[in-house]
Amino acid sequence: MPRSLIYATLLLFCCSSLWAADANSGTRWRLSILASEIAAPSDYAWSDDVHAGVSLGVAYAPTAQWDVELTAASQTHVSPYTRFFYSPGPPGVPGQIYPVTEFRRYRVTPFDVSVTRHFLTEQKIAPYVRAGVRYVTAPDDPSATWSIVLPYPGNSDGLSYPVPVSEGFGMRDRLSTQAGAGVRVRLTPRTAVRAEVNRLLRSEGVDFDPLTRYAVGLSWLF
Repeated sequence: MPRSLIYATLLLFCCSSLWAADANSGTRWRLSILASEIAAPSDYAWSDDVHAGVSLGVAYAPTAQWDVELTAASQTHVSPYTRFFYSPGPPGVPGQIYPVTEFRRYRVTPFDVSVTRHFLTEQKIAPYVRAGVRYVTAPDDPSATWSIVLPYPGNSDGLSYPVPVSEGFGMRDRLSTQAGAGVRVRLTPRTAVRAEVNRLLRSEGVDFDPLTRYAVGLSWLF
């Protein structure tokens, strides 16, 4: 877990008694710390574990029924990474470039902005629905691009043509719309357990940005 989130968690627990004492005052902000980005194992052999990360969310609530929340998460993944190596040939013979695939760990930082509609806000168990946008930065790839010269298929004159190939993960940043639903279970007037599911409104997911994700954690009002 990032050190800043650990400090934030300790600060919240230290201040929880002060917030509880002021439960009758107006509430405008909600801070959440979540085990987030939880997703089922993918179809890839290199990713048979359940993905999970940690996130920090800050929500502004103009009314008890509505809020706007910004969430930043941090999560690590392991995915195939392609590298190319040059093998020199004998004198007078061109060398060869060949690919090698290895598994590398990398970190992504998703950002979510959502508008949430809460129901039964005076009850102990309060469901909600939400919609918003999500942006995920892909891992950095090196800028190196190779041009492999291959023989032209079926040409007896030995003519060749260049084929560009690139190293790296081959991933791109992603911007998506999404919708979700969840429930808050109030523990104290200021503290609640929160669980939710979110779904990207697009047809394809990738290993570091799956279509369906789950989250569970604690929320504090202040």
